[in-house]
Amino acid sequence: MFKGIRGRTLKYGQACDRYQDKCTNGAKCIDKICKCSPGFLLAPNGWCEGFDLAKAIENNKQSVGTTPPTKANRIVQTKKQQVYTTTTTTTTRAPVQQKTVPEDFPTPPSSIFGFPDRRTTKMVPKVAAVGSACRPIDICLGESVCTNGFCHCPENYIRQNGQCISTESKHKVAKVGETCKNGEICAGGSICDYDRKRCICAAQHVAIRGICKQKSAPAFAAPGDTCSMREKCTGGATCIEGMCTCDDHHFAEDGYCRPIEARSSKVQFVNGAGLRFSSMQVPNRQRAQPCNEAECKLPNCFCSHNGRQAPGGLRPDETPQFIVLTFDDAVNGKTFPDYKKLFENDVLKNPNGCDVKATFFVSHEWTNYDAVNWLVQKNMEIASNSISHESLENENTNRWLNEMDGQRRILAKFGGAPEEQVVGIRSPQLALGGDNQFEMMVGAEFLWDNSMSANPGIHGEPFWPQTMDYQVAWDCHEASCPKSSFPGIWTVPLNQFHGSYMRQIDSFRRASMLRAAVDLNNTVDELEEIIMRNFERSYSANRAPYVLSLNADFLQLGGHNKGMKAVQRFLNKMSAHKDVYIVTIKQLIDWMKRPVPVNQMKSSKAVGCPISFNRNPSLSTCDKPNKCLYSTPSLSSQEHQFLTCLPCPTMYPWLENPAGGIV
Repeated sequence: MFKGIRGRTLKYGQACDRYQDKCTNGAKCIDKICKCSPGFLLAPNGWCEGFDLAKAIENNKQSVGTTPPTKANRIVQTKKQQVYTTTTTTTTRAPVQQKTVPEDFPTPPSSIFGFPDRRTTKMVPKVAAVGSACRPIDICLGESVCTNGFCHCPENYIRQNGQCISTESKHKVAKVGETCKNGEICAGGSICDYDRKRCICAAQHVAIRGICKQKSAPAFAAPGDTCSMREKCTGGATCIEGMCTCDDHHFAEDGYCRPIEARSSKVQFVNGAGLRFSSMQVPNRQRAQPCNEAECKLPNCFCSHNGRQAPGGLRPDETPQFIVLTFDDAVNGKTFPDYKKLFENDVLKNPNGCDVKATFFVSHEWTNYDAVNWLVQKNMEIASNSISHESLENENTNRWLNEMDGQRRILAKFGGAPEEQVVGIRSPQLALGGDNQFEMMVGAEFLWDNSMSANPGIHGEPFWPQTMDYQVAWDCHEASCPKSSFPGIWTVPLNQFHGSYMRQIDSFRRASMLRAAVDLNNTVDELEEIIMRNFERSYSANRAPYVLSLNADFLQLGGHNKGMKAVQRFLNKMSAHKDVYIVTIKQLIDWMKRPVPVNQMKSSKAVGCPISFNRNPSLSTCDKPNKCLYSTPSLSSQEHQFLTCLPCPTMYPWLENPAGGIV
């Protein structure tokens, strides 16, 4: 992945790169950590060996009270009994077969998890991160132990960057200019100069009150700080009578202006533990039933029996054709030039004269937030694609919350995206999270999801979006498909592309992301034909929205931007159609809530020209962003950096610390 880096031979529990590193003693590189494969557990001899859960439970019952705790094996007290647990890591992607589970085996109440886990009724162990909810049989990562329903660090250990670190070996935090010769973590956007053994800022940066900033950039002040010396207010604040102040609809928290509704949110940030759902009653959700059109009424509910009907009873010839332009992954020097080429000059217009907008699914790692700020100023829709960009398929609601709502807060603080406008998500790797994912969306007040794949067939009518009040109309056979009803949550399906023809099997490539449906050697003409052919499947039939799911791998196909050229050709042709609108997902849903025929689209507020977002005029341009550097020894890369128009945070923002403060 990174030039010049040799593959390493690593021990169990160490951070790894599955493409380069080798884990020893039977361990595998899973989720960037050397750990045992499904059905295996770390044995006392240091090797990963087969694990029989039922036998282990019986042995545990016999061992209680007779085996003294050690560093790797600790006693966990529950209300019913003591359970001897081994706190080494494993994974549960393939559940371990279990023969019988004693009836008196302790089961903690569902309230300690934030939301109940409905994926299985069997007592199957799972892996839980430090600070995550756990059951007594679960395996806590990072040397943590399950106590009182959560993975906590044991005595004489502290939590640091998702790991339990011995107080003796803890990384100390050093400010800019201080020594880092003993492995201290440099703070404030600085990094350790291993020659001078001191924390330094990036080139052309200086330290102001312990925070690195660009030499020629203006002085910044956070909400609540003074701006009497002409400092530029950040985080959505404005300078009023010498003080950076949020408007009446926002309040200052975590260094930026948050929406006033967040004061009554069910989500709370706990320093050292990350985001948590506050105590609340979780609805006993009913299993989703087939669509009942008589009961499901707009604007809050929409479905149809076959999933292929437009809202409002509109016929295809009176339904506008929507193209939903979406981009996936980090926004940085690799992807941002393409986005500027498409949108900088506002060339593309809809039939109502408004500029074309797109939805950007932004993941945190390697994103530059000065580029996100540019997209915000261009009125693009910003959506959450998680912090780590790792699959969350088998994760609990708490991990989903920290990944998705945590990224929303990062986008708001460092990218200037209004937090209340980040209402959509796409799951990383398009891996659904079942009921846990959608339960998180309800609690965190997300509105829509764009992760679910649907296969209408190469000549079949595509599917329309619907709310999750009822079963989705398309086939969803994966174990991670949602099973319950989630009223008011919209799901926008990814109707699969049928792409390049494969002669050897007499079939077409089929995928939810356009890049996976094409060949590396396809020409620009062939790529344009594939895009147009899939568009016609909607345009010539039921006018279901055409979600164009793009990423850098497609736009820069073959190293010659072949995908970019094909997309530009396609969009230029579409902008000439009077019944085709290129929109964001939020615009699409707003129209579906109050549908109007194509001859009334110019009066539709859903696709009207947006009022320019200008909550902070000083950040409308950012030609001299701050370069923030961080040592990240517990992550897959030992160093991270990003650009932002705002001051560098003290620590690198990550899971359970989205604001980047001292934990």
